[in-house]
Amino acid sequence: MDHKLKYILKHDCVSFDIFDTLVKRYVSLPTDVFDIVELRYNSLHGTSNEKIRGFKELRINAELKARKKIIEEVSIDEIYNFIEFSPAINEELKNLELKTEYEVCIPNKSIVGLFNECLKNGKKVIITSDMYLPEDIIKDILSHCGITGYEKLYLSSSIKRTKRTGALFRYILDKENLKPCQLVHIGDTLKSDFIRPKIMGIHTTMITLTKSKVDNTSYLSLLNNVIDYMCQTKEDYFKYLGYRCLGPLLWGYIHWLIKNFQKEDLNKIYFFARDGLIMKKAFDIVNKDESLKSYYLEVSRRSLRVPILWNDPSFINLLTMLSPSKRISLKSIFDGVGLNIIDHIALVRKYGYDLNSYFYRNTILEENRLMLLYNELQNEIILNSKKEFVLMCEYMKQMHVEGRFAVVDIGWSGGMQRFLQKSLGIIGIENEILGYYTGVADYYKRNMNDGKLSLHGYLFDFYNNVNSVDKRSPFVGLYETLFLEQKGSVKNYIRDKNEWLVAERYDYEYQMNGELQEEYYIVEKIQSAALDFINDIEAIEFVKYIPFTPDVLFANLKAVGLSPSRKDLKMLAKFRFFDEGETFSLVSSKSFIYYVFNPRCLKNDLLSSKWKIGFLKCLLKIPFPYFKLYKILKNRN
Repeated sequence: MDHKLKYILKHDCVSFDIFDTLVKRYVSLPTDVFDIVELRYNSLHGTSNEKIRGFKELRINAELKARKKIIEEVSIDEIYNFIEFSPAINEELKNLELKTEYEVCIPNKSIVGLFNECLKNGKKVIITSDMYLPEDIIKDILSHCGITGYEKLYLSSSIKRTKRTGALFRYILDKENLKPCQLVHIGDTLKSDFIRPKIMGIHTTMITLTKSKVDNTSYLSLLNNVIDYMCQTKEDYFKYLGYRCLGPLLWGYIHWLIKNFQKEDLNKIYFFARDGLIMKKAFDIVNKDESLKSYYLEVSRRSLRVPILWNDPSFINLLTMLSPSKRISLKSIFDGVGLNIIDHIALVRKYGYDLNSYFYRNTILEENRLMLLYNELQNEIILNSKKEFVLMCEYMKQMHVEGRFAVVDIGWSGGMQRFLQKSLGIIGIENEILGYYTGVADYYKRNMNDGKLSLHGYLFDFYNNVNSVDKRSPFVGLYETLFLEQKGSVKNYIRDKNEWLVAERYDYEYQMNGELQEEYYIVEKIQSAALDFINDIEAIEFVKYIPFTPDVLFANLKAVGLSPSRKDLKMLAKFRFFDEGETFSLVSSKSFIYYVFNPRCLKNDLLSSKWKIGFLKCLLKIPFPYFKLYKILKNRN
């Protein structure tokens, strides 16, 4: 038997404090509740004339004034008498405070466990608290937190005696007919729960409640308090990663989408494969607006890019369609035009290249042999493109992709939106496409040659704000991996046995010889946990009024991406990433000694890495400002 429990059970009666003992709050400070009350009140009163400001300070000062007037405990009604709003406003604010207090309270599991052990051992258990809230609200809070079976609730607001003066303890001893040594009190406050009862001869046990760092300006501490309480799978690294990091970002993104759709009066939304599948699942959980009709459109960069190449098959145009990376492999060029490099190996060798050849973007147009090779491919590129164009356009008609609608994807420069808009324009389908992405990168301009695009970014948006900061670039591979669908990428479109156009998929990257690889199950875990977070947080009423910013909801994922722990690197570094026909590890760092003797390999491997902060930390293995180092290297490259 636990030493503390054994000591407690020696007494005839066990008294438990409530707040920060049996019950804790999601908020870091009790007065943070007043911030939420103001937010809730103002959300119910749309015009600026009806809104209030500075309620927290007013509420704190009102309580101080009430306590100066009343010797022992005050009630919540007495407190609100000192707030100089109208009686109607005060009543509404008071009711919102009571409602919020109820919602932010959660059981302190370890102490509730101790409470239940005392009941199980037949002890008389009472609850003793200095609190201005009315008794019926306190009883509701206790019941809500699963705290039942106690014999008596001694509340200072009802009895008008407090623990801090000792009067409430004297009242309990008298009512329960106890000697001080027969009572043990458990609480967290030094004066009220330890020193005062000790002076009176009452035995005590102090508890220490672990609290997160207070960050009232960003609400990050509140978010993490909610996460820490709700998450049931902290022992599983990948589930916790999904719940703590992907879940909040995805949740905030979906609420942002819905707000924008309603603002723009959009009622037809297409989520792009593959990253859009987890987004659509989250959307279906959150969305309560029946006018918003969402669809899953099976498309990819390849399935939309290749069909329009015939319209402009120049190599310069192709460059605007490929990944914007500084290093471009020959494999990715073939993949970009929809051809298999293996089928053209003789042509590749004819021009002195091989399967591992690559070029730097800033000098690629000076590669005369590459230009000659590409020219030889152009007829095949055009023929294949026209063939795919017919089927792709038929698929779009089949999916009713027309008129005014939104497209949703991960980002980054609107390339797929451009290809789709171009295709619909060629075949004469009227369209107005509004693109919504987790981020719009600074290289979006490369997709503006075929006409203006309407782009909107959640985390960053260079299209609408030139001063934006690309927050995912140092760990883009890690970021994109979290959104990946558990199926292969869309290749093109074929007819099924019923002549219906369906997407033909590539083999799934994480399936080899019919066997699903470890990455499949990891991504599945991460995404499942992210959806669990969304389901859980949607059930918490007060959270709907908290103005979480994108930066706050991205903070936990950003911390992993920019400041990974050793465990983060151990669990994630070797994760394979597939892009433009190539395979990479998120971190492919060799030893420091290796790079000392092979410095050119360092540049190549760093450029290939899809998690550059992780690469640098794996390489140097020491405490260091890696993000600053990354920015220096990025500017030099």
